[in-house]
Amino acid sequence: MSKKINAFLAEYKTRKTVEDKEECVKKYMKNEYVPYDKKADVANAIADASYHQTELDKDGNERRVFHANSIARYMLTCMAIVDLYTDIDRPKIDGNMLDDFNALNSNGALNFIIKNIEPSELKEFKMVVQMACDDLLANEYESHAFISKQVNRFGELVGTIIEPLLQQVDMEKVEQMIKTIGNNTM
Repeated sequence: MSKKINAFLAEYKTRKTVEDKEECVKKYMKNEYVPYDKKADVANAIADASYHQTELDKDGNERRVFHANSIARYMLTCMAIVDLYTDIDRPKIDGNMLDDFNALNSNGALNFIIKNIEPSELKEFKMVVQMACDDLLANEYESHAFISKQVNRFGELVGTIIEPLLQQVDMEKVEQMIKTIGNNTM
C-alpha cells in the first residue's frame, strides 16, 4: 500500500489522537528487518554524501573534496529510515529531501515512524552508518591515509617527469657506457 509522501501526510494530519496517529503510521510500516547488505549499501552512501562535496577547481573542472557535514548525515539517516522501513514513496529524482524531512519532522510523523521500528533493528542500522563513517574517515582523512595518498601522487608525478626523459635516452649508448665502466673497474 504505497502512498506518496504528501498523501501520507494529509492522512496523518487528519488524525487527532496519539493512538490514531500511531495507527496511521503502522499502516505504512513495511519492513521489520532490512538485510545487512542493504543496510551497508545505504550506510556507505550516507557516509559518502556526508563527508564529500563537489567543488570546481581553478580550471572549472569538478572535483570531490573531503568536507564533513554531520547535519546532512543526520537528515540522510532519518530519510533512509523512512525509505527502508516504510511504504511512503518519496520522489527519488528532483525530490527535495530537506522538504520531505521537514514535513515529516514538523508534525511528529518522523518520531512515530522511528518508534515503530524494532529497537535492536534501529540500533543495528545506526551502528552500520557509524561504522561506514568511521571507515571513510580512517581510509581518507587520518594521517596514514594522507601519507599514502601523497606517496601515490609523488609516484605519479615522478612517472610523468621521468617517462618522457627515458624516451629520449639512447639505450644503446647507455649499455655501452655501462660496459665501459664495468671493464674499467675490473
